Amino acid sequence: MVVKSRGIKSMILPLIVGVACALSFAYLDNKLFIAMIGGLSIICMTLYNVNIGIGITLLAFPFVSNTKALLLLTLIVGLFIINKMFVSNRRLTKNQMDIPVLIFLAMAVITTIISVDLRGSLRDISVHLVAISFMFIMINSINKKEDLNILATVFVIAAVLLSLYGLYQFKVGVKLDKAWVDEANNPDLLTRVYSVFGNPNIFAEYLIMAMPFSVALFWSSKRLIKKAMFLGTTLILVLTLVLTSSRGGWVGFAFGMVVFVVLVDKRLLLGAIPVGLVTIFLMPASIINRIMSIANLSDSSTTTRFKIWDITLDMLRDYWAQGVGFGYMPFKKTFVTYIRTMNVFHAHNTYLETFAEMGIFGLIVLILLIFVVFKYTIIAIKNASGYLSVMGAGALAAFASVLCHGLFDSILYMPKIIMTFWILLGFIITINRLAKKEQIEAKRNTY
Repeated sequence: MVVKSRGIKSMILPLIVGVACALSFAYLDNKLFIAMIGGLSIICMTLYNVNIGIGITLLAFPFVSNTKALLLLTLIVGLFIINKMFVSNRRLTKNQMDIPVLIFLAMAVITTIISVDLRGSLRDISVHLVAISFMFIMINSINKKEDLNILATVFVIAAVLLSLYGLYQFKVGVKLDKAWVDEANNPDLLTRVYSVFGNPNIFAEYLIMAMPFSVALFWSSKRLIKKAMFLGTTLILVLTLVLTSSRGGWVGFAFGMVVFVVLVDKRLLLGAIPVGLVTIFLMPASIINRIMSIANLSDSSTTTRFKIWDITLDMLRDYWAQGVGFGYMPFKKTFVTYIRTMNVFHAHNTYLETFAEMGIFGLIVLILLIFVVFKYTIIAIKNASGYLSVMGAGALAAFASVLCHGLFDSILYMPKIIMTFWILLGFIITINRLAKKEQIEAKRNTY
């Protein structure tokens, strides 16, 4: 009787789930039913292992709408909290980089409260808050090099899938928006790929945060098959970046690769220069003209940026202390009061944009965050073993790439790029933590 009672009890939960699924399938729309099953699967897998939820998020969030991406990250954050409360008793980790991140978040909250457009600021603060929370989940969930390797690979795979769609756009010849290029200076440029991001410059921002990870995985791989695979992913990503024709992306990636080479092996710089020159001469005329237009001050996009920067400086004379408020909407609302003939969403420069939104103290906090990230990551790279050292160099190169691109665009503007930026910080801080953990264990083994 006892055996039968236990057998019946063990059947109750699967029976309830089966009946619920059957009723859902009968009464719900097929798409809604599939979404429900997918959501339940993500919940169960994440509660079992938070890293599975992180991997699903890294793979999926670029492909869905901004709202769905935000909800996905929020879901994983909520599941992590539930897991921490009822399943795992592990203490939250602490790191030197936590402080500038939290100060930045505090400044964002303050400048949201005093914003000229509170409702507009709430949009951006919510995205940053969720993304930073997801970053802390990564830091507290990735505890082994194997987990780091898997999630970094997933990040690269997502970028490759986006790139393949971009290559398809190039093949079919997607229509070129006239606002994206000066036709007089670039008559041969007919297509700029943008994948799912709607704008080639935004797509380039995502790519240059993912590509150095592909390079690092290629560099650190021991097996020939893995090296060949990551060489392939790197070539696909580089080709797609070229086809975005994003000059800021090109400069940013080049700068990031210099950082990577300096951190990994300075001797490679001697070989990189002739390779770069040969590559330039092999490129088609449209790409060469686009590269040359970087120094062309008469290019329409360049002159427009100069005008935007000049007007932003006028704004700073009036709002230098407190800023206009966190997020692009307060900036847009204020910018139009200085010139009504330009419909500008951001300052096309991350540092000017931060200064305008958050005032001088916000800019100082951003610079402090950048300094701390570089300082402690370089220390970690020098003290880490081969794999973590190379991955740290790749992550820091990605950070350097997007910061360089930030000289020409506001990188903390689009929700998915904001999410990717904090995900990148999550990888960097995780690598630092694992390197420190490895160093402590090595000292223990020595004694």
